[in-house]
Amino acid sequence: MSAPSAPVPFKRNVGLFMAVMIGIGAMMGPGIFALPSEVAAIAGPLGILTYLAMGIVTLLTALNYAELGAAIPLAGGGYSFTSRTQPRAISFVTGWFFWIGNTLACAMYALIFALTVKDYIWPEANVAGIIAATALIFGALNLRGMSEALKAVTLMNLVELAILVGFTIFGAPAVRTANLQPFAPHGLVAFIPAMALIYVSYVGFELITVASEEIVDPGRTIPRAILVTLAVATVIYVAVVAVMMGTTPTGELAKTNVPFVFACGRLLGRWGTWAAIIATIMASLSAFAVTLGASARVLFALGRDGHLPDALTRLHRRFRTPHVALAVCTVVVIAAGSSGIVRFVASLADFGYLMGLGFVNLSVVALRRRMPSLRRPFEAGFYPWIPILGAISCWAIVPALEARSFLLGGAMTAAGTGLYVLKPANRREILELPARFGRWSREQVIRLRRETMRVVIIGGGPLGTNIAARLVAHDEYRLLFRTAEHQITFVEGDPERCAALERRFGAPIYQGDGTKIEVLQQVGADNVDVAIAAEEDDGRNVIAALQAHRVGIAKVIAVVQEPDYVPLLEEEGIVALSAPWATAAMVENVLDRPGIADLFEIGSGVATLVSVTLPSGAKAKGASIQELSLPQSCVIAAIIRGRSFVVPRGSTALDEGDEVVLVGTQGAVKEARDLLLGT
Repeated sequence: MSAPSAPVPFKRNVGLFMAVMIGIGAMMGPGIFALPSEVAAIAGPLGILTYLAMGIVTLLTALNYAELGAAIPLAGGGYSFTSRTQPRAISFVTGWFFWIGNTLACAMYALIFALTVKDYIWPEANVAGIIAATALIFGALNLRGMSEALKAVTLMNLVELAILVGFTIFGAPAVRTANLQPFAPHGLVAFIPAMALIYVSYVGFELITVASEEIVDPGRTIPRAILVTLAVATVIYVAVVAVMMGTTPTGELAKTNVPFVFACGRLLGRWGTWAAIIATIMASLSAFAVTLGASARVLFALGRDGHLPDALTRLHRRFRTPHVALAVCTVVVIAAGSSGIVRFVASLADFGYLMGLGFVNLSVVALRRRMPSLRRPFEAGFYPWIPILGAISCWAIVPALEARSFLLGGAMTAAGTGLYVLKPANRREILELPARFGRWSREQVIRLRRETMRVVIIGGGPLGTNIAARLVAHDEYRLLFRTAEHQITFVEGDPERCAALERRFGAPIYQGDGTKIEVLQQVGADNVDVAIAAEEDDGRNVIAALQAHRVGIAKVIAVVQEPDYVPLLEEEGIVALSAPWATAAMVENVLDRPGIADLFEIGSGVATLVSVTLPSGAKAKGASIQELSLPQSCVIAAIIRGRSFVVPRGSTALDEGDEVVLVGTQGAVKEARDLLLGT
């Protein structure tokens, strides 16, 4: 029996230009050739601004996609982002929405192409036959690899763009201001419905991330390709629509189903008509080719993550493309496109895209919370407002879609849910949701009860940086024994250190000498609960601590190397931490107390707080705390049992594997340790 073959990786051969062609091929679809007539009917010349506004609104989602695509360059695009940042159920629903959106949009493009051929070139042609032939041809191209399909897509994109740009250049001198009056014949209320209508024209840049595993240097290429694609498409859209409405009265434009062909014919005669027909065909086919490949890769990602049958994860041995997923998508496209109902197919595609894009926008928030250390070559900025506004901008448009989109979209969502629960692991996760929600609710209550301390750290060197890192850490034990994740402010005189602190912590930084009272006065005692003097020099720390005490900061802590400074500071009401003393205590614990994990020292080594894991044969197993003869200078502060926190009371019984947290003097803690570990 032969060993199973190793997984075949994608081939990275898509550069910046080809990545932009993926986005252009998907964005510059037939929408710009068909929708301006509907926009003219809804909003009149005001529709020109709707295209500009839609580009600005879409920029929110584009920035979020750029950050996610650079940080998580995996095949599957939006689905891959949610699968690594959101619960499995949400990631699957997102991927399902995207697969439906991509596949039905692909069917729409094929249908528009077939109808154009039938109406203008071959009246006797069978629409279903044209769709089937188109799907099979471009399915074969995608089988050979995304770069192979992009060769044909690039040629079609260039032809389409040349015709659109040519129309704009030749048509600009013919623009008449009279055609743009009145500018808003139906009032400003028509603005939002018009934007909702044209949203489908701005979907496409996200497909760049679907081919992430085939893109060269994705950390740089993906963000640049996304932003270039959106900028080029927006400029062309606004210019083309402005010329169309400026050369043709909007009343006439609103009456035709083929506004671009109509405007080109009116402006340039028969040659213009045929140029517009060719551009429409090129746009339909290029969008079809790109979207078909994207649909297959989303289906591949769903299968790879265990939501769908494993057969969908197979890559062709020679071409390294998801051939099984591609075949499934091709069949679905032929079936959906053969329905012949363009608005039906387009409506459901919009529903899927908008719902999926909303979840992807929120994935930026989840990414930064769950993986703060993940390298992000590109950052959207203005966190968290851009991801939140991006999600709102998507979901707010959904109610403006046709009512049947909700019905059919709900049915498709139910079908996807049925597929999801077929997997035992998914069913278990769903059954665990109530318990997870309960834990989350309790955590929120605990978090609300915690008091966040405002801490100013004087000194941004290694010591101050380490203290800050511990105070903002999410470590379970540290959160257990402190009040909250504290708010940090730094006082540091070195400009380079200030810049490094800003990059790492994003906290307020006062650049100045922390031993100067005027600098600490700028920080303000009313804005600080605790001041920590953490310079490398003892003398500076003593002065800084005394100055902080003088300006009225309620609690001041000084870290010093020399133990002789401790009584001097404590006489002034300042908490003094002697580093050598604490270090010696920790070394003693390591050498003399095996099996004990030190959490931290308290004060000047007067007390220590440690944890002990109760072994299986311990005499203390099963005994209650009140039955133990613990030393008077030691108490049990907490018990960690599995993933639960147990408040120790006299009647609380100890069990095997309990992590018992002891606090007291060093000698008393050692005696209590021996008692708990005794067999």
